[in-house]
Amino acid sequence: MKTENNIELKKQDRTIRKSLAFVFIPIFIVIISISLVQNNSKSYLEEEYKKIQNNSYSGKVTSLLNKIQGRTRPILIDNKWEKEIPFFIYEKLNVGDSLYKKTNSDFEFYIRKSKTDTIKRDVNKFYRTKYYKKLNE
Repeated sequence: MKTENNIELKKQDRTIRKSLAFVFIPIFIVIISISLVQNNSKSYLEEEYKKIQNNSYSGKVTSLLNKIQGRTRPILIDNKWEKEIPFFIYEKLNVGDSLYKKTNSDFEFYIRKSKTDTIKRDVNKFYRTKYYKKLNE
């Protein structure tokens, strides 16, 4: 009797799993498709490109924070706000160095105080490339 019940339960379990798969897999595919179309639309790419390009900031590095977050490292600017920067730039910076990004620019600049050196970083390459590629289609 118990084995018959177990067999029946396994059949019902398989049926339920198949039914759920037939419902949720198409929904998942539709959601992925919509997000891909939206993320590659010309208006979305232009908005993201312009948002980064029109952003401006400047300040002095007041602390090199020791939080490892993948390929980026946080720094504290003017004891007010944190900025995520690539690890290869983080390793070159010291407290007292400066950074700035001008409006209508895709680049941010890190001015190293100790070596009187400037590091230039393209912060908008991803969206600029996708946006111009979309314009040329």
